[in-house]
Amino acid sequence: MRALVIGGGIGGLTAALALQQRGVAVEVYERAARLEEVGAGISLWPNALKALYRLGLEERLRAISFVAATGAVRRQDGAILSATSAKTFVDRFGLPTTVFHRAELLRVLLDAVAGTPIHLGRACETVEQDAHGATAVFADGGRAHGDVLIGADGVRSRIRDHLGVSGPLRYAGYTAWRGIAPFETSRLVGGETLGCGQRFGLVPIARERVYWYATTNTEEGQTEDAASTHTTLRRLFARWHDPIPALLDATDPAAIIRSDIYDRDPVDRWGSGRVTLLGDAAHPMTPNLGQGACQAIEDALFLAGCLAAGGPIEAALRRYEAVRRPRTAAVVRASRNVGRIGQIQSPVLCRVRDLLLRVTPVAMTLRQLAPIVEYEGHLHAGPPS
Repeated sequence: MRALVIGGGIGGLTAALALQQRGVAVEVYERAARLEEVGAGISLWPNALKALYRLGLEERLRAISFVAATGAVRRQDGAILSATSAKTFVDRFGLPTTVFHRAELLRVLLDAVAGTPIHLGRACETVEQDAHGATAVFADGGRAHGDVLIGADGVRSRIRDHLGVSGPLRYAGYTAWRGIAPFETSRLVGGETLGCGQRFGLVPIARERVYWYATTNTEEGQTEDAASTHTTLRRLFARWHDPIPALLDATDPAAIIRSDIYDRDPVDRWGSGRVTLLGDAAHPMTPNLGQGACQAIEDALFLAGCLAAGGPIEAALRRYEAVRRPRTAAVVRASRNVGRIGQIQSPVLCRVRDLLLRVTPVAMTLRQLAPIVEYEGHLHAGPPS
């Protein structure tokens, strides 16, 4: 069997590795001229870590990861509303939430798929298929044929468009900025701070760096240059608790990333014939639960297991979709709801939200997370090779 993976991000490379390890020949085609992740951090929860560890990456991931001793939710004056220790999390779920620099995680995956052809600068424009396979047609006129084609080409997937999978992008009502600052982390407590219509998250990562993100409710599609971005952020968060202003001051303005936040309503079809979707191409979600990459990694392992289990390829793809759609739909909705709560604008409702967070036991919060974090269905799609 030969599989074409369209998209060389975290989901696409994980799919390539999982397929490769199950004896499937894989080629990856990526639109960008270089495979690199922008300067931001990423959290992987136990559901995704278990998948990557199963692929043999545990030692390499531990070498580049960071686990904070405690995480907290705060008000913008710094008052703690809720706190959870890494020990409590591990006792409940077996593994901690682990943080990486995205570029370093991507490098681990690239090293792991060494030997798999990765074609850069190849923008897939459309797909042709028949009963015997699928052909990717590229913007440069080139073509590639495989027994199966996997669209892992992101939130604005061309493969999704080709398949006619419904569901427009839905703007969540807020924009986000992300950056990494060199910062002393020994006494830094990571987590998220809630304002009214704004949030600020800070997450220590390895080698004395802090990944941060900030959000604000605003109209869609606004742009600004690097200097204006820095000025805007320092104005919005000037009176927020330490070390938020200092983190912004320590960040290179040219390295700050701004992204409007989108998701899509879950749909009842991801593919047809020999073609399917994976990750953001199938189920883009807001980042509020840190599950975008985690769900793509789950997809990758389950898809590889379905294809390796034998039987008709089309039946294997439909089985993958039938199992993964309900799971990812629930995460899309849960993440959307968390974002709505976090972005509440009304000062009165903000006070109510903060009070509820303060009185909610940690054990209840962990129970609510359990269906997402404890999930292991992606590990059992077929016999490991």
